[in-house]
Amino acid sequence: MLNRNWLVSSHRYTVMAIMSCLLLLGVSGPIAAAAPSAVAPAFKQVEAGTYYSVALRSDGSVWTWGRNLYGELGIEKKVSIIRFPTPLRLPNLSKIIGISVDGDTGYQLGVQSDGTVWEWGRDLHVYQTSILPRKVKGITGAVAITSSGDIASALLKDGTVVTWLRLGSEDDSQVKAFPVSGLQNVASIKHDGRYGYAITKDGSVYAWLSKVDANQKLVMGRPYKLQGLAQINQLGVSWGMGQAIDSSGRACSWKLDPYAAASSPGLKVVEKPACVSSPFKLKEVKQQAGNLLLTDSGIVYAVNNGKLAKVNGLPAITAISTSGYHQLAMDKQGQIWGWGANKWYETGSEASSADGMVYKPVALQRGVDLFINGQLVNTTVPAYASGASVQIPIKQLAQRLGIQFTAINGLSYISTFTLSKGDKTLTITREGLVSHAELNGQPVALTNELGSSADTVTVPYETLALLGITVVWDEASHRLKLSY
Repeated sequence: MLNRNWLVSSHRYTVMAIMSCLLLLGVSGPIAAAAPSAVAPAFKQVEAGTYYSVALRSDGSVWTWGRNLYGELGIEKKVSIIRFPTPLRLPNLSKIIGISVDGDTGYQLGVQSDGTVWEWGRDLHVYQTSILPRKVKGITGAVAITSSGDIASALLKDGTVVTWLRLGSEDDSQVKAFPVSGLQNVASIKHDGRYGYAITKDGSVYAWLSKVDANQKLVMGRPYKLQGLAQINQLGVSWGMGQAIDSSGRACSWKLDPYAAASSPGLKVVEKPACVSSPFKLKEVKQQAGNLLLTDSGIVYAVNNGKLAKVNGLPAITAISTSGYHQLAMDKQGQIWGWGANKWYETGSEASSADGMVYKPVALQRGVDLFINGQLVNTTVPAYASGASVQIPIKQLAQRLGIQFTAINGLSYISTFTLSKGDKTLTITREGLVSHAELNGQPVALTNELGSSADTVTVPYETLALLGITVVWDEASHRLKLSY
């Protein structure tokens, strides 16, 4: 977790540094070949959580990777796998048009094209337990969502906002939503700690306080307009500290008291909103322990310890996100890039420096859509591309493929795996990093070695072809089709 006291005390220094830097910058089988197909759907949104990441693809599917120590990824009820190095497609989520990530609590929301709201991630009430993707009952007509702690909100298609309390993983009853009084013509919303924020269609910014009282009841204050902010397009907030970009590309900042009571009249403003012009037009700001800035021309700048530096190694970028520990960016082609802390593979890179960091942005490996007999299949451990092949989590898919799979661990560096289907038995012995295989007792060559993901053994798809399974790998669309 971030040190909130440090964040608050350093806010003025950080804001002044950003403004100063902006001014200074102005000075300078049967393996079958697949038929040609369309490129895999691109990503349209990416969000950084605390040591994990979530992304929305243009086909409405949601993908996630990184830390799952507390169940934040929402992939299994009780945590058994604590990190994922490659993107995993979340089950039961389709036609999603927007996502929201509360990295501090490991909780996500998604809004579907039909206006329903979906939730998944860490259960705050049960240790190492997940809320698997499910519909939030009682919310309809939503177009955007946001949450912080126990509190969640939705922007409705009529321009109003409703708020409700999160439920635990065992409680899927209908939530009781309360309208945020006085808010109309809202264009976007954001939660941060006790504060809710709304940008209206005329570019005004409103803020209100809300909290959960001792009786587990939602207490909400009325929204107040932040004076000095106009024609705002986007905002980034963290523990009462706010930064925003207006329609002319100026950077604006302010600070509210993060400890104010929801019942307090008005807002306790610690620093009044102020805006500064820059030599280039800003498009987006994301704020955590370090800040990211995105210019209208697609250049990304990082702000750390009061210093502004261009992030090199990126193409033209359209969106950014940061957790304070790792950073993400999305380019015009929908490719995601990551850098920063990578102990949990949160950047999307399987390789890190000795100190667990990724210093140069790396492109996220695209996820694999896996089909068996024409049906899309989701597994807890994902299939993933590896060189010219695809590695498959065989233990999780064996029964689905009609394969009897056994694993025998001998010495610490020797393991034997047996895959049987019909009259064919494939035995693979792995000694260290080298594997040897026999099909019905006769030696056969393996085109690629066995792999592993999330501490689970994986086999290259060519292995399945030896058992008579037809494999079609379309690298362009990243679709693997298995049939038998």
